[in-house]
Amino acid sequence: MSPAIERTPGRPRARRLAALSLALLGCGGAPGPVPLAAWNAAPDGQQGASSGTRAERYFPLVDGHIYHYATLSEGGEQGLLVARVHRADERRGELRFPSGVKRFEFTPEGVIRSDTGVFVLKEPIAPGTTWTGEHGGRARIAAVDAAIEVPAGRFTGCVQTVEERLGDSPARFVSTFCPDVGVVAIEAASGASSERAELKSYAPPVDVGPDGLRRAPAEPPPGAPGVR
Repeated sequence: MSPAIERTPGRPRARRLAALSLALLGCGGAPGPVPLAAWNAAPDGQQGASSGTRAERYFPLVDGHIYHYATLSEGGEQGLLVARVHRADERRGELRFPSGVKRFEFTPEGVIRSDTGVFVLKEPIAPGTTWTGEHGGRARIAAVDAAIEVPAGRFTGCVQTVEERLGDSPARFVSTFCPDVGVVAIEAASGASSERAELKSYAPPVDVGPDGLRRAPAEPPPGAPGVR
């Protein structure tokens, strides 16, 4: 996970919490870092694919879209996380990070992690829906009409989920999924430690060259293969 985030030295506990809070975004996925050239390559997945499920509206995987997230811990540590979407087909897609890949599948029951079968967002999209979360806690939909303001702008009509994990390592995770955008914010707290990731920008590669094919470059965070 550390290759995906640039941060200043901090307390070990805060670093462990950072790993937890960004897991929902896909950090630390399947082995195999994404080559630097892939960040700025033309999209090569299925364009216009849609599962037709309601949950996809809150977790869209649009081929080629690039997401930048700013992270901040309670100690003032700042970082940057970048993800690029690859859409395999109507039901399957990926979030590609410098540290690896996470694969997702759209089903009638909700959005699941392909490798674990764990739900990221479960149907019905209504307050009170519960499931076992990605961190082993009990997750639930807390709101379906949340409003939030992040560096990328103000969003309304968002779904907010809360996962609470008890036991020896209790933690609380709050995730905000906004329509036609996806994950806009994630907040994690464990004891006195906390960290928040907020969407800074999201967009497809931009055609800016005279041939209509040159792409506006993404900015892979330090630590990505090929970045010194």
